[in-house]
Amino acid sequence: MKKGKFSSAYGDIYYELSGADESPTLVFIHGVGMDHLTFREQLGSLEPHYRILVWDLPGHGASSLKNYSKRFTELSAHCLYELMEELKISRAILVGQSLGSMIAQHFLLKYSQEVMAVVHAPGIELKSHMGKWGKKLVPIFIFLMGLIPENMFCKSFGKHRAVKKEVQDYLSNTMAKTGKKFALNVTADMCYDLMDPSPQSPKIPLLMLYGEKDLPFIRNASKKWHIQEPMSQCVAIPDANHIANQDNPEDFNQALLGFLEGLFQKRPGRF
Repeated sequence: MKKGKFSSAYGDIYYELSGADESPTLVFIHGVGMDHLTFREQLGSLEPHYRILVWDLPGHGASSLKNYSKRFTELSAHCLYELMEELKISRAILVGQSLGSMIAQHFLLKYSQEVMAVVHAPGIELKSHMGKWGKKLVPIFIFLMGLIPENMFCKSFGKHRAVKKEVQDYLSNTMAKTGKKFALNVTADMCYDLMDPSPQSPKIPLLMLYGEKDLPFIRNASKKWHIQEPMSQCVAIPDANHIANQDNPEDFNQALLGFLEGLFQKRPGRF
């Protein structure tokens, strides 16, 4: 395994690169308030057959953020492009979790030649879901969330996004390290992303994964997005909430493996 920090235009980015050197590369992108350990339940089984890159988003985990000059989703996509260039990674499969899905979509819009397929786990399509009028509500929402005491905010973050107690504790702990103020700034950027019009993404294979216990609007968004994309698959993960890859790694990994096998027309083993 190769570990290190890369000095990007937006901060020093921590990463870990592991797995089979000559195999296709999977790039995992975690959600707000989390870190690269979000995907620890996937790595052990994938590494014998794929090259795996996990990293901490700017301002998360062991990564710093020194230049918050544009929307977090956009700057993170640029960071990832710089990191992949540094590590000589091309034509990767992106696996984005929540915020990571939005970053993957921005990456695809700007660097489509570097993307073979995208897994949204879960994700909501970048487009105007509410219109410009919705932007007036975002500052109010963020203000109200900011009134919640820090400790309560972090505990609630874990409790409402996972089924398993150990996953809830992980989320609460990583959010405490990230900090409520920064997380809310990122959340505001995510909200604006879902209100602005967005260019049509290139047509590539997509996999939509969502937990059966996730919020209804997220489940419905995944299913509607799948219907609109002829090159997509959509799988509901049972006994799982928003962080389905940790709540139910067995079913999540099986769905991911099936998608990858279809891409490469081979069976590189089972999870």
